[in-house]
Amino acid sequence: MRTRLRLALLATFVIGLVLSGLGSVVAKSPEQRDQINAADRVAQRFEARVDDHVMAAAEKIKSQHDADQDGYPALLEVVQDQIADAPRLRPGGTTAYGRDHSNDYQDADNHRASAVAPLKDLEAYLRAQAIPNSKFIAAGKKLVALRPGTLLGDEAVVNGDPLRERVLPAYEKARDRMKDQDAPKGAELLRLDLMTYANDMVSMTKDGAKKIDEQKAFYFQLGDRPVELFKRLAAMETAIQVQVTQQVEIVAAAQ
Repeated sequence: MRTRLRLALLATFVIGLVLSGLGSVVAKSPEQRDQINAADRVAQRFEARVDDHVMAAAEKIKSQHDADQDGYPALLEVVQDQIADAPRLRPGGTTAYGRDHSNDYQDADNHRASAVAPLKDLEAYLRAQAIPNSKFIAAGKKLVALRPGTLLGDEAVVNGDPLRERVLPAYEKARDRMKDQDAPKGAELLRLDLMTYANDMVSMTKDGAKKIDEQKAFYFQLGDRPVELFKRLAAMETAIQVQVTQQVEIVAAAQ
């Protein structure tokens, strides 16, 4: 009997605690409910502004990309400006109690982060990969585009000076430019092959100038090397273009 009485008292005590807890959660004063509702409205207006901003940003980004598909620095500038200008949640018109108890207000920053995430992904790719990799490609293209015959022009070559004065500086400059570029991930062998080609052309030009001075026959032997190197650079360039286009499309599709 005593055991059942103790159990009954314990059950009554536990039920009382549960009801007391529910009462503390549910029983809000009209003033508190007004504060929560005010925070809800602020959060909802904020989320609408964020959505409108990102939609407009997507249009600007796509317009810039369509106008210049290889203009990654300019595109990066547009993307960064749009990220920086994205609305931020402000406490105006709310109270600390309303903000703390409003689910909408608590989730508003997460909504902003989610909405802006595709822009930040594009910004990170442009800054960390597309732009530096494009510089590498541009340096490589300038190197392989050099042609000794074009550099020499139509003037007759009777000694080695034209090679030393016109051809050699162009290849040395292209080699130095290439040397300053870090190899993109996966393009280490391509960079090595480009540097080897540059060094070979510098050596060939020096040797050719010496042979001509000695009245010996000399011809530049380029073979298919510049063409093959250009194809590898072009393939790398295309991969970057595809990746940027896909990320721009993701920004547009997210709205």
